[in-house]
Amino acid sequence: MSTRQTMTLAACALALTITGCATSGRNYQTDIDALNAKVAALQGQLSQKDSEISRLNDQVGSNAADLERARREKAQLEGRLDDALSKLKSAPAPAPKPAAPDSDLK
Repeated sequence: MSTRQTMTLAACALALTITGCATSGRNYQTDIDALNAKVAALQGQLSQKDSEISRLNDQVGSNAADLERARREKAQLEGRLDDALSKLKSAPAPAPKPAAPDSDLK
């Protein structure tokens, strides 16, 4: 092959390569808009989830405080119950009730 033919062949190959890689004029704006809409929706969902996590963390803290209050109250009530049982055990036994007289209504 001559140099001229080689150059022509190389130019054709280069032209085919360049045109094959070029876009066909397709408009990608609709795809970009759809992706932007999805991103916006996901950001909204993320914001909602962040708010929900924050609310649940606050609720957990409140529940923990309620639980601690309930445990303290339980301990106080158990102490009062133990005191009452101690007094009951140490109190003298009540005197037996006198027997009711026999009735003539039998």
